[in-house]
Amino acid sequence: MRYLKSVIALLLLAFVAWSLYGAVMPVETYLFRMVHMGFIFALVFLVHPSFKKAGTWGRGLDVFLAALGVATIVFALWDMDKFIRRSTLPDPADFFMGVAAIILLVEISRRVVGNTFTYVLIGFLLYSYFGNYMPGPFAHKGYDLDRIVGHMYMTLEGIFGVPLSVSVSFVTLFVVYGTFMDAAGAGAFWMELSLAIMGRSSSSAGRGAVITTALLGGPQGSGVATTMSVSPVMWPILKKAGYTPNMAAGLIAAGGIGAVISPPLMGAAAFLIMQFLDVAFWDVVIMVIAPTLLYYLGTFFVVEMEARKYRFAPPDATGKTAWMVMRTRGHHLISLIVLVALLGIGRSPASSAIWAIVTTVITSFISRDRKEWLTPRKIIFAAMEGAANMLPVAALLAAAGMIVGTFSLTGLGLKISSLIMSLSGGHTIPALFLALVASMVVGLSLPITATYIMTVVMVAPALVKVGVPDHVAHMLAFYFAVLSEVSPPVGLSPSAAAAVTGGNPFGAMMHSWKYSLPAFLVPFLFSSSLLGANLLIIG
Repeated sequence: MRYLKSVIALLLLAFVAWSLYGAVMPVETYLFRMVHMGFIFALVFLVHPSFKKAGTWGRGLDVFLAALGVATIVFALWDMDKFIRRSTLPDPADFFMGVAAIILLVEISRRVVGNTFTYVLIGFLLYSYFGNYMPGPFAHKGYDLDRIVGHMYMTLEGIFGVPLSVSVSFVTLFVVYGTFMDAAGAGAFWMELSLAIMGRSSSSAGRGAVITTALLGGPQGSGVATTMSVSPVMWPILKKAGYTPNMAAGLIAAGGIGAVISPPLMGAAAFLIMQFLDVAFWDVVIMVIAPTLLYYLGTFFVVEMEARKYRFAPPDATGKTAWMVMRTRGHHLISLIVLVALLGIGRSPASSAIWAIVTTVITSFISRDRKEWLTPRKIIFAAMEGAANMLPVAALLAAAGMIVGTFSLTGLGLKISSLIMSLSGGHTIPALFLALVASMVVGLSLPITATYIMTVVMVAPALVKVGVPDHVAHMLAFYFAVLSEVSPPVGLSPSAAAAVTGGNPFGAMMHSWKYSLPAFLVPFLFSSSLLGANLLIIG
């Protein structure tokens, strides 16, 4: 175990390098995704040990599991053409390796995604086998283990499906871009800028919290991550203004989830929309502009009304104007402008992310603070941090591939769509309400990306059948998934913020739900009229 840290460091760098290579050179689909999965197997078991205080035997177990995971990928790649052709009738070696890969992926989910998602994943796998025992509309003929293993391990419908493609092709590079910006001091820039422009009225502290999450969350693209980044800075300001711990946690969380729908970086789910709809990433950016504006306008409205009711104290002056902040730190915007411009002229997201990373490195030397310069050493550490941050997302997307595989194997999506059609009577508004309820249930303790994947395969076909345009149906599934993160009884972002403010998690959820309540009406606006649907197309 002496050289394990060095091995992990090299694997983290190779993990990023593989996505960079695939972005600039043509790579066969199976090969591109399988090698990415091999890195996930190797790194998750090594970076996230089985026991926090495990001794030599514990680390030995992790190394063995990592090696077994890599072996399942090497086996598949050894004679890939024949391997693919055997997917409908796996031989004993295929079956053994497939079972090992599935079990290892379940364990990876438990380690880095969470127990709830792991239980859901196991439930879907069991449904594939025991479907003939299910009641009524959810029943199917049931599939033997050979067919399930072949579908999940040997085709592009399971582990190596669309979610994993999104992971290796897009999300990895955008996560790395976010860590490069953070290493260059962009986080401090967003904080200073939002504090400088929030003003000196009773609602300024609340507006400042929302603005901060919007500015910081754009590059991060994660609701919980943004909430945890903003909470330590904004909580003292909100507390001094008169906000209670629950109110502050709820407000920060409500702003934080807006980060996931804030262009240009909107989390992994945005890239899944692009893949599922087969549209350019810029088209997805345009589609989220109107919902994002309406979301933040609704939040600002509630903040303003609450400030008038409680007469919060204005925040202290920071001594810096927005112009002063822009003059000293405005160079952090350059890479973001490059990213948006490249996406706007039709460059691929991967290529745009690479150029944005390069721009971040170059512009870091404009900073007066030498600690923000991205020297070769800092570049290496930023790349390693980006790869490490990517592991939970990559594991989630790989595991979600098996959930999507269950839907494609069993036809579960069509069954649920038929049920929604039956209960709604073919009417749009009842169907939307049922879709929202389904998303809220699915989103209990699940990350936004997993909620979106499950929601879109369950309810999008039904929404299309009742007359909702395809792109609107996918955006609604995305929007519902985002809102589920602040909805009681289990809201991940409010719970995270409450841990910082010292509030009660459920109380924070109720306040967060209150701040984002106007946003729950937005999906009905976009789907109940032609004007609303067109707004998603023209932005």
